[in-house]
Amino acid sequence: MTSRSDRLARAPLFGRRDFARLAGLGVLSALSPPALSPAARRGRNEGGGGKASTRVAFNTANLVARVSGYRFELAHWMDQHRKTIAATDAAAWRAICREVTDAGFTAVEIWEAHASPEALTEPRAAEWKGILGESGLQPIAYAGRLRRETLEVCRWLGIPHVDGGLGELAPDAATALCREFGIGFNIENHPEKSAGEILGKIGGGNEWLGVCVDTGWLGTQGVPGPQAIRELGSFVRHTHIKDVEAKGGHATCLLGEGIADAAGCIEALKAIGYAGWYSWEDEPEDRNPMDSAERNRRWIEERLRG
Repeated sequence: MTSRSDRLARAPLFGRRDFARLAGLGVLSALSPPALSPAARRGRNEGGGGKASTRVAFNTANLVARVSGYRFELAHWMDQHRKTIAATDAAAWRAICREVTDAGFTAVEIWEAHASPEALTEPRAAEWKGILGESGLQPIAYAGRLRRETLEVCRWLGIPHVDGGLGELAPDAATALCREFGIGFNIENHPEKSAGEILGKIGGGNEWLGVCVDTGWLGTQGVPGPQAIRELGSFVRHTHIKDVEAKGGHATCLLGEGIADAAGCIEALKAIGYAGWYSWEDEPEDRNPMDSAERNRRWIEERLRG
């Protein structure tokens, strides 16, 4: 039988460091069920039918620096990824869920390192899902790379889509895989500098392949976020609401205090009729994001109500 340590040792070496490398940021040497009916596919992006102001989720990738005392370098993302896999047992997962709930969130986007195929078995996934239920948290997305193994985890946890990178999968192969599992995939923009370039990564998009707009990375690349969102239109099926300090870098900051025009992006999302989740994302290198979690949740909620 393959041991957990063997599975961890063979974990894929693809993550946000690869995105940063592709993005060409000078400051970073390397970084990032049966088929559903059309009605069900629409429903998977409608945030459970609640009020817009309640469709705010916590992305657990925010806690990438948790295992190193909230100090790390973005270029070492995959080191943190591996350490997080090793450190996340049931007690650690329960503590994370408790903190997220205490910050007022009722939904969570699960980072791959917190529910990794290299560490999670189906019985363990049932335990993770039970902890989510005890905490009053709905799992609404999976932040990671599209592959058969991550789709299996999504099936176990009841998650409707993967949001991240395609890895080596071509759009046709990705579509077939998603259709097989009945689970969608949304490409998260990182190096791309236009809506056309983002859609090009998924072959123009289809009913299974869409876009997860990361407002912070649009800011990093100097792309006007509201314009990109309007151009992407109905292909926007998930969001990562983030702000960054300056174009050309990816130092994150409080929503509304950077250059990503997060408020304008939310207005554009409302204008195109987006009815999905707003997943707050902030992966600071030098602070605990939980300290600002409630503030940023309220910031998003206020703009959704406006």
